Amino acid sequence: MKTYRDHLDRKLGDKEFSRVFQSEKRRLRIAYEIREARLKNGLTQKELAAKAGVTQQMLSRVENAATPNVTLNTISQICSALGMDVGLVPPVKTA
Repeated sequence: MKTYRDHLDRKLGDKEFSRVFQSEKRRLRIAYEIREARLKNGLTQKELAAKAGVTQQMLSRVENAATPNVTLNTISQICSALGMDVGLVPPVKTA
């Protein structure tokens, strides 16, 4: 029986699938990190959006990775309101 990991490894051999997969993985990581930082700071979406100068709807779309073309400026505003910087980090290794 093949496992999900076996299936994923096979699919990642396709360059186009791998490119799209990695792009989506990055968007999800940004969304996760922003949401976790917001919760850690005890803020609601509405409160953080006001501090960041974005709408609550935009913040929700960012946290749900539902905005495919969110700008770096928007991410920077949100991170700044959280007391964080935007930076490059090594990829998270998957098993």
